[in-house]
Amino acid sequence: MNSKCNYKRLSLIITLLLTILFSSHSLAQSDSIDQAQFVVIYDFQINTTDKNGNAAKDSMQWAVVVGSHVAKCTEFNRVMGEDFGEWKEYGLGEFNARKYNLPVIFVGYSDGEISSFDKVVPNRYFYTEPLPDFGWKLMDDTLTVGGYLCLKAVGKYAGRTWTAWYSEEVAASFGPWKLRGLPGMILKAEDKDGIFSFDCVGLIKRSAPIKYFSKEEHTTLKRNKFIAHRNKILCDKKYVKQPNYYIPQGISVKEMWGGGPEPSADEKLSVVSYDMVIPKKANVYQPLELK
Repeated sequence: MNSKCNYKRLSLIITLLLTILFSSHSLAQSDSIDQAQFVVIYDFQINTTDKNGNAAKDSMQWAVVVGSHVAKCTEFNRVMGEDFGEWKEYGLGEFNARKYNLPVIFVGYSDGEISSFDKVVPNRYFYTEPLPDFGWKLMDDTLTVGGYLCLKAVGKYAGRTWTAWYSEEVAASFGPWKLRGLPGMILKAEDKDGIFSFDCVGLIKRSAPIKYFSKEEHTTLKRNKFIAHRNKILCDKKYVKQPNYYIPQGISVKEMWGGGPEPSADEKLSVVSYDMVIPKKANVYQPLELK
């Protein structure tokens, strides 16, 4: 067997082992809090700059798992593997998406709250907050998104102003990330400054328990303290030049890749734990929450 085949086989084995570890870990430490009815998939775009000041864009896919009274929001490939067991189809995408270190957000659990399981590598954090009141102002403007007729609303949260397009044809008051509280599912949203955009690219029917996480491995903080801590580290000018500038010495890091021939060092993931990655290169961090 030639070296290229060996590399491909090794990388696929690594992906399989990580997927098994990730899924067994999270499922073993979660409880069912609702039943999924459908999943809404969003393209999430961030307009930013690179370390040289040139225009750059970060992009990923979020998913909102919608239940009868709770929604779970996190990276799409992770949802498809973790919630619906479709690791074969989505495990590679989940592995590669880890570089974004996206949180897992439960909207409506506990009752009247948002629960966030987040991270600033190499630490995990947990916080809750009351369901936010965006002060939505409803407009008469309409837009078709993904085949659904949507209405416009404008609201504010955490220092940013959002324009949202919601559809009363999709009976849920949720949306991507923490956006919520309209008389229909939010299918498109963008902030006033043109930095962030969420665009629905699909809605699929799925049924499975929505599982809550254990807080055992997380440090519990007040929301404002966590946001201030994360923004202080990731908004620092050193971050875009050296994303690991704040990581303590002695942190165990494994260099891995998701599949195919062994890539260059810059294309491998610096895996700290089953769900945490230290980026090797990064664009200027743009915080969704300013305060």
